[in-house]
Amino acid sequence: MADINVLIVENDKNDIQAYTDTIRTINMELNGKHVIFPTIKMSEAEGLNALKNNDWSAAFIDLKLSSEDIVAAQEGNNIVNKIYSKRRFPVYIVTNTPGDVDPNFVESDFLKIRTKDGIDYHEVFSDIIGIQETGILKIIGKRGQIEQYLDKIFWDNLSTSIGLWSNDQSRNSEQKEKSLLRYTILHMLEYLDEENYHPSEFYITKPIKETIYTGDIVLYEGDRYIVLTPSCDIVLRHDKTRNTKKILFCKIKNLPDEIRNFHLLNSATGKTNENRKRLDRFIKNNSGGNFHFIPKHNNIDAGLIDFQDKTTVEVHTVEQKLHEEKCVRLATVSMPFLKDIISRYSNYYARQGSPDFNTDEIFNSLFG
Repeated sequence: MADINVLIVENDKNDIQAYTDTIRTINMELNGKHVIFPTIKMSEAEGLNALKNNDWSAAFIDLKLSSEDIVAAQEGNNIVNKIYSKRRFPVYIVTNTPGDVDPNFVESDFLKIRTKDGIDYHEVFSDIIGIQETGILKIIGKRGQIEQYLDKIFWDNLSTSIGLWSNDQSRNSEQKEKSLLRYTILHMLEYLDEENYHPSEFYITKPIKETIYTGDIVLYEGDRYIVLTPSCDIVLRHDKTRNTKKILFCKIKNLPDEIRNFHLLNSATGKTNENRKRLDRFIKNNSGGNFHFIPKHNNIDAGLIDFQDKTTVEVHTVEQKLHEEKCVRLATVSMPFLKDIISRYSNYYARQGSPDFNTDEIFNSLFG
């Protein structure tokens, strides 16, 4: 059984009753699998104070929490902003005036806007339970696994080696900080097993680097490409220059264009089907050296990186296209998947084939 602690900031008694009635019904339907515990707060001050508790599974926030129309909507926005900037759990803005929602709030799986007369409470709580069951709140919560890993890394690793950074005279404070961040993240990865990856782990779906970088998947002139310029060359230096004048793009082909009989496949196709076997070889990257499979994720279609179909584009041209939004960065391939792609690309062009012999001549030289 898992407790689902829900913060509700609402000052309308009828709406509060709707919440409590729905939660009572859902708890009965869950039959002990989960139990939803609501906490009701009726003002901005009470809502902000409640956020000092780090154990919330979700929150429902009404925008207008007082009778003063001038400031009422801002009160709810203030609470959501506090969650948006400092907390890590799903939040639902429930209001009859969605136009008053702060435009800086971007709807996502963790932040949703619903009107009071259109909200389906069963659907919403079903979403919250689904998120709870992924374990994400146990990972990134204030008392989650990441915090536990950081405690161990701090005492087991950093505490015995921080002197290597404090005594380093060759780096400035900012460089040391970035180095320590990499060091910490690399140690954190050691806690994870490299097996049974989810396809979505392949991508960072909102590129983090401020400008184009190795592993970016871009839409350029109507086609998709992956950037494979070495990171040491493409990195943007402090003087806004790079070590390369051109960026290497490898085209990403659509599966139906490269895999024979792909159009004959569907979800019911069995594993023994020859067309399914052919697709499986591409997915496992066993179809030939020049292709590398990338999976589907949300608005990114699955595809095949074609190492043979590559082009280089002047850096200033790419940057201009990005500025004009004629080149769009869709995602970045995450590690270790990017390392694997780069390794296979390098091996493809570094491979050395042996010259062909005339086998009859060789045979005769052995036995003639």
